[in-house]
Amino acid sequence: MRGIVWVMLSTLALLLAGSNHANAEAAHGSHDLGHGNAGASLEDPSEIRGDLAIYTFAVFVLLLVILGTLAWPKISVALTEREKRIEDNIASAEAKSEEAKRLLAQYEAKLASAAAEVRAMLEEARKDAEATKEQIIAEARAGAQAERDRAVRDIDLAADHAMKNIAETSANLAVDLAGKVIRESINPAKQQELVRVALQKLQASNVSNN
Repeated sequence: MRGIVWVMLSTLALLLAGSNHANAEAAHGSHDLGHGNAGASLEDPSEIRGDLAIYTFAVFVLLLVILGTLAWPKISVALTEREKRIEDNIASAEAKSEEAKRLLAQYEAKLASAAAEVRAMLEEARKDAEATKEQIIAEARAGAQAERDRAVRDIDLAADHAMKNIAETSANLAVDLAGKVIRESINPAKQQELVRVALQKLQASNVSNN
């Protein structure tokens, strides 16, 4: 790139040197003409000189050729590389943006999954607690029912035992009373038979009353 700059500067220096040389020659010719013919008029400064215009045009064309041959390909390559870098940067930024979006979506999905798992665990814990409560209540009811049934059985057994004792006592008293009344001695076998019969009658009477 520095070589191109030096070529351009050299070309411009040649152009300026050629213009100064042409102007010096024109001034020198005018000076000689003034000395040779004092009556002749000086050249018109606004007059266009053809040789200077051709020289300037040639230098300009040469400069364009040099720039087009040496500078433009490098400039074009530099512009192409710059454009490619810009496109690569844009593509990289878009890729990073897409990756960030993907990671964000993945993170949100994980959060949603974790929240769903937590809700499922809480629901399962609630169901377990409800089932445990129902089981405890059922066991308590079953235990209370069993205790009530046992108490009823104990009461029934105690009542039966008491009634049996009462019946035996009543039968014995009745036999003694009857013996005293009739003043008759009753043998033990007969006495047991009378007790058994009286007990059966008493039990039958209690059953019919219940």
